[in-house]
Amino acid sequence: MGLFSKSLERLRLESGFTTPYSFYHRNGGRHVFPFTFAYYLKLERGKHLPRPEWLPILLSLLRIPPSDELYRRFVTDYLRDHFGTEENYQSLLGPLLIPKHDKKDGQQATKRLLSEQAYHVTPAQYKAIVGDEATYWAFECLVNDRGSFGPEELAGITGLPKSALAAGLKRLVAHKLARRVSAGKYKSPLTGKFYMFPRIFPGIETYRKKLARHIDGMVARRGAITHESGVMIRAEEGSVLRSLAAMRDALEASTAYSVYDKAEGGGIFLLQIRARKALDF
Repeated sequence: MGLFSKSLERLRLESGFTTPYSFYHRNGGRHVFPFTFAYYLKLERGKHLPRPEWLPILLSLLRIPPSDELYRRFVTDYLRDHFGTEENYQSLLGPLLIPKHDKKDGQQATKRLLSEQAYHVTPAQYKAIVGDEATYWAFECLVNDRGSFGPEELAGITGLPKSALAAGLKRLVAHKLARRVSAGKYKSPLTGKFYMFPRIFPGIETYRKKLARHIDGMVARRGAITHESGVMIRAEEGSVLRSLAAMRDALEASTAYSVYDKAEGGGIFLLQIRARKALDF
């Protein structure tokens, strides 16, 4: 007992959660985790092993997916602790779990950079951000620019009502996502950080749908679809998930192109990975 606890702590730190407290509570606490904070501390201290069905929840709450190697160690360390002795583990499962070392250094560096810069938005903050269109776009404008903005300037950029944006800015300040720097001007402490929305909490799908409507509405009014592509394939689900992992690495690397000052032809772009299953076949 104890290998899994070290893997769990390692993944938490890699994902940018510097303490067990921040990992537990910034993800929504007891409303999201199937156990108490006291029990989580026992997991990190090697006092208990979580139920198998809790492992996917823990991985999802990390927000930054682990590298293949760290994911493998997370699972194998759990199994080693579960089987009690290294001899039991090796005789039963060791031959089935052969390590892979094909990750590129650039991908590992990108993940390290993301974990160092990551800001994990809490469920309460996320609800405030996407609760209405004006608050969401005020948030996006602030976190993507080093300058300061007031409601009138944001109205000119987004086309949304000045009064709604003023209310949205106050809402962001209340949730520590913005601060007032001068008369009517606001900045965000998240500018330059890799902010991550929560993945799990009760009712999250309602807010995800709101977010999709905010983005679709703005693209229709002031934006454009710059590229769409896709392929239709028949495949096993596991193969598709492996392909998505490779695409996710490329998507994370694109954050290196982020700019926080005015640039010719610049804008706020949404890059997405989307996989849909059409039918069983």
